[in-house]
Amino acid sequence: MADADTRVRIWNSFFKLAWSEAKHCFELDHNCQSDSEFEPILGSTLLPEQHHCLAAITLCALAIEARANHLIDELIENGLSADTGRAAKWLPPKEKWFLLPSLAGKTAKLSSASQPHQAIAQICDLRNDIMHVKFDEIAKKLPAVGTVEGYFRGFVAAMEDMNIALGRDITSPRPEVLSKGKFA
Repeated sequence: MADADTRVRIWNSFFKLAWSEAKHCFELDHNCQSDSEFEPILGSTLLPEQHHCLAAITLCALAIEARANHLIDELIENGLSADTGRAAKWLPPKEKWFLLPSLAGKTAKLSSASQPHQAIAQICDLRNDIMHVKFDEIAKKLPAVGTVEGYFRGFVAAMEDMNIALGRDITSPRPEVLSKGKFA
């Protein structure tokens, strides 16, 4: 079991993420810049680089699920039975992602063992530990900043490759989409 200090740092980091976004909402609502700063009541947060990795993996996992559910809705609009679509949405994100070509009636096979879809598998493998706040696993498995940046780049490439696999009116990756995964 993770020690109390590790649990507090992880908990405070999740709290800080929520606090930061709520602060931005306040600033937008009141058209102001708040001077409030986040200071945990007890303990500390993860180191800044760990904090950003936790946030990025959390948001990537949600983005993967959102993308998969959007594509399932699109498949329903194009003839997939609503019952099948609803059932597919209940699957874990990783399984849902890799099932999409089959749901679309395509023969494309996606590999969780090679890029770009390996990044989807890697993010989803971390997702459950993060979403279910398994302190020990987060403390052991939270990747370094360079790794997370690579996961994000892979996610963007996988998203575009999925468009190709599903026959969504493109036949090769679009540079303008792939550029979203690059920061320099």
